[in-house]
Amino acid sequence: MDLSRINLIKESSLSQLSDQTYLESLIPKLGFNKEILEEQPKIVLDNGGGFLIWQYPNQFSKYLCLLKEQKIQSYIEIGCRWGGTFVLTTEFLKKFNDVTKSIAVDIIDSPVLNYCILDKETQFLKLNSQSEQFKNYMKNNYFDLIFIDGDHSYTGVKNDYEISKNSGKILVFHDIVSDVCPGVVEFWNELKKNEQDSYDFFEFTDQYQEVWNNTHQKYLGIGVAIKKLF
Repeated sequence: MDLSRINLIKESSLSQLSDQTYLESLIPKLGFNKEILEEQPKIVLDNGGGFLIWQYPNQFSKYLCLLKEQKIQSYIEIGCRWGGTFVLTTEFLKKFNDVTKSIAVDIIDSPVLNYCILDKETQFLKLNSQSEQFKNYMKNNYFDLIFIDGDHSYTGVKNDYEISKNSGKILVFHDIVSDVCPGVVEFWNELKKNEQDSYDFFEFTDQYQEVWNNTHQKYLGIGVAIKKLF
């Protein structure tokens, strides 16, 4: 993970970071994880390395524009993998808010630990989200933003939601339209149907035509559930 690219975010103005078009062009410069290449457009293939991000720029840029409108001072990412999405999100939030706590979680060792060592407000937890230890952690902590991207089975994502729903204001789910993650798709659609009185829902599901032409499948997709105020 090349953390020097953080400066691309730090040196961007708030006006620039508020612009979806600017963000969509910035994200490739931060660098992508080049695994599972058939799911990726050319813009990802041409910009490997750096943060090792696993996102579509045309989805994540719109998602970040929604986040900048929210007051977010604490963040947790369940399933950070290499950590690219976590670093990008944390650094972006810090431009708009006083972020006091940002936590990355995964069951594997992650290079994001190097980032967390440099930033006292961040921490990497090597934990299984289905463990009692993590459940107790969530019971005793609250986050303005919770990003769920761990176990992609229906049972796994449902577990992560159930242990998180009382510990956060904004819950985000990855892979909500992905044809290779049917469990997440099923759970997200179920949540929208059953909890429409509890949340305002937003979706960022743009695809790349070149990927569709090659695979005839949809990938990724970001779903945001923001608790309604009563």
